[in-house]
Amino acid sequence: MTPLSSALRSIGDSLLRESAAFALVGGLAVSARTEPRFTRDIDLAVAASTDAAAEDLTRQLVRHGWKIDAITEQEAVDRLATVRLEPPSALGTAAVVDLLFASSGIESELVRDAESLEVLPGVVVPVATVAGLLVLKALATSPARPQDEVDLTALVAAASADDREQARRLAALVIERGFHRERDLVAEVDRRFT
Repeated sequence: MTPLSSALRSIGDSLLRESAAFALVGGLAVSARTEPRFTRDIDLAVAASTDAAAEDLTRQLVRHGWKIDAITEQEAVDRLATVRLEPPSALGTAAVVDLLFASSGIESELVRDAESLEVLPGVVVPVATVAGLLVLKALATSPARPQDEVDLTALVAAASADDREQARRLAALVIERGFHRERDLVAEVDRRFT
């Protein structure tokens, strides 16, 4: 088993032990939905309705041997956005795990709509939909992140008409909830399909 597989299986097991609903997002999820690509980290959207719930889950994961590397706040809505974790030393991997609690405002929808897929040999986890990944990548894209553009192109190529409509709905929710980072995310999603 690869170090990335070990880390993904371990964090998935830890989250399940804590009854935490999650979905794989980020590069590994894009690879599962499109063409495989290299990535060294694991990004998970976690359904936590409050910062207190996110903090409690993080404390439980620390008890399972995970170490907090960084914490990011979503200043626009005053929420705990992301917690970066390092795996327990027994795993022998440097792969980091980002838990996204309130980064986009649609974490609950990402988790609710996720489908279980085998993302690495022998590792099955819930994976966000093409529509959800499109919105997250459109929200994150910047000149400093060229891989996001590559991922967006691959996701658009894999998207169905239903995925496009769902992406528009999710983008509208991001805006409605104040997580849009001053971007017209619906227009950004539409632009990708023209």
